Amino acid sequence: MSLKQSIIVVNEYTVKSEAGKGSRGETPGAYVTRYMARELATEPLTPIKRQRTDDFILRYMARESATEAAVSRSDIKSRFKASQGAGGVAFGYGQVSLSDDELRSASADIQSWFDKGHTVLKTVLSFDQEYLRRHGIIPKDFVCTKKGDYRGHLDQMKLRMAVMQGLQRMESAFYDDLRYVGVIQVDTEHVHCHLAMVDAGRGTVTADGTQRGKINAPAKAMLRRAMDAWLDEKQTVRHMSSAVGYERRNVITFVKRWAHQQMLRESLPQFLIACLPEDRRLWRSSTNNPAMKKPNRIVRQLVEEVLARPESPLPQAMEPVYEYANHRREAEGLSTSQWRRLVTEGREKIIERGINGVYGLLRALPGDLLRVRTPMLDVMGMDYADAAALAAEESRQGTPDDLLGFSFRLRSYSTRLQHHRERRAVYHENARVWERADDAGVASVSSRVLYDFYLEEEGYHARCAAKYQKFLSFASPETGWQGRWEKVSEYGERLLSLESLRRDGSLRKMKDPDQAEQLGQDIYGQSGGHLLTIKGKAGTDVLDQRIAKMRRNYDARIAELRADLAAQGLKLELTSDPDGKAPDVGVISAGAEYDFEDVKGLDLHHMRYDFSSDVEVGTKARKQFIQWARSRRMHCDRAVAYLTASGQTDLIADMPVADIEAMNTLADRISGDSHAVLPSEVAALSRKRDALRRSRTVRLDTGLVKQMEQYVDRAASSRELDSDTGTAAPVAQEQSRTYSGLE
Repeated sequence: MSLKQSIIVVNEYTVKSEAGKGSRGETPGAYVTRYMARELATEPLTPIKRQRTDDFILRYMARESATEAAVSRSDIKSRFKASQGAGGVAFGYGQVSLSDDELRSASADIQSWFDKGHTVLKTVLSFDQEYLRRHGIIPKDFVCTKKGDYRGHLDQMKLRMAVMQGLQRMESAFYDDLRYVGVIQVDTEHVHCHLAMVDAGRGTVTADGTQRGKINAPAKAMLRRAMDAWLDEKQTVRHMSSAVGYERRNVITFVKRWAHQQMLRESLPQFLIACLPEDRRLWRSSTNNPAMKKPNRIVRQLVEEVLARPESPLPQAMEPVYEYANHRREAEGLSTSQWRRLVTEGREKIIERGINGVYGLLRALPGDLLRVRTPMLDVMGMDYADAAALAAEESRQGTPDDLLGFSFRLRSYSTRLQHHRERRAVYHENARVWERADDAGVASVSSRVLYDFYLEEEGYHARCAAKYQKFLSFASPETGWQGRWEKVSEYGERLLSLESLRRDGSLRKMKDPDQAEQLGQDIYGQSGGHLLTIKGKAGTDVLDQRIAKMRRNYDARIAELRADLAAQGLKLELTSDPDGKAPDVGVISAGAEYDFEDVKGLDLHHMRYDFSSDVEVGTKARKQFIQWARSRRMHCDRAVAYLTASGQTDLIADMPVADIEAMNTLADRISGDSHAVLPSEVAALSRKRDALRRSRTVRLDTGLVKQMEQYVDRAASSRELDSDTGTAAPVAQEQSRTYSGLE
């Protein structure tokens, strides 16, 4: 098939007459926005912008904002469309993807030139399917069978750029200042490119004084040949696909994220209500009823999270508490511990007001909202001890409940995971503090046993956390690590550049230190090139010290990042160049930091509630447990001895001495037995199940979180609380009454 048949050019034009009428339409500008760029006929191409000043990432920040504010799936889609307008569907005016406002500006410009008497060309380029396939614009196995099939299968980027290249060549020979807007139409059985063009220069003037509107045969031939030549040149270029497939996946991702955020926002209030007893008179913080033990813990967590927000009224509410405590300390000579007790009690009263405010809101909920009930909520709403007792009872009866066992272990494992993550963070920070002191030369040699103890405990808790991360791998890992990894990677590249400068033999041969310094800056981006011109080892020793310090900093940053990622359920895997000439390649993925088989038995002394009957401990797990028990005790004993000798015995109270002793007690028991058995505490429980029926709860879309936040803020801003009703009294009260409950 000839090139003329592969790319068919159809052209018509409109020009303004003396009467002010257009020969084929009077509003070519509106033709661009209303017809050419209509939504169903086109597909967007990144970068998609609403404003010409938008950055690509800002658009997705707008999408994230739309996700945060959306209340339904259809609402998300409408907000997404509003966030981008017609951005990305058209090209022209030197841009392969016009923003929404650029498209409208171009449309207005074309209309303006038309109103000035210039001829506007309405051109259509139609492409043969085999031609598109031959040039890689559509997949080789793609066949269009009906209208709209091309959507998502067309390489929009490559085709747009080919058209732009062809128009540029045609303009250079036949036009003075050709301005155009183009769109690729994909809603038909053939791919079309619609163009609205105007020559803003003088152009070719006909006998009647108007610009020529026809595209002659030589111009069409040049347009086709230029497009074809560009496509031949880019034949091997990887598919520059349109954004439609990416957009579709992106919308699905944001919808999923909205659903996930909705569950995260509303799941805690829903779970709270499921844990509450049926008797609403018990819904208050001051009750001692056992049924309110678990709900009170949940409400306290919720209130503390609300009061920890940046816009929380807690700091303002705490000001009179501090004033009162400071007044008492000055007037009565209170000690620091007594002053701190007054502050703590004042803060507790504020939290208690928030708790009762939440309960007041929940008591006011109409009964028809409490209609959700699931087996999971029933089981998870049980108290931990009750779940353990019921698991033991059902195990003895030979009718174990899989859901009960799952919920029992889930709560236990999540608590342990949080504990080990927190302890790891503490010991990691302690080790970094010692390292900084050592670098400053203020850490004694004998204190290194304390550093070794910190590293030992950090490693132990990191491995235990990895074990429970394996069990809870369904939990969604957090994000936000990309920026930190980029900073660490950039620092590693600077280290690599300095090492490369150190190895550069050509700099050693230079005589001029200033020239060597400048060359080192130009090639490696590092200072210190002049040091290599110094005879002897004085200069290289300085560079070696810099490299060693940067290497320590780099390793510390990697360790810091690993620890933070592990706390988010992520792991960092580094691949280093054996020759040290290429930067490290880091891969961050969801998963545990250590292999499960290597860490599953490290906390056997904490697993007495994990099984409903005694279980045999495997050989590998037993050996690992004993090895870590002995190692932890050795490092702990050395650290305790150092603290005792240096007069720092008060720090021993913060050390896990009891936990290490319990670990070694169990290690002693199972060390000499090749068939060691771990005793089960659950098997010894004999309590009966409390038949207290839990209440039904609300739907996830009720929106309780915002109401709870308002009630907590209102309660925190109050100064008095009616303990009987759980409602806040007027704020304007005498100061003596305000502080009367703090003593």
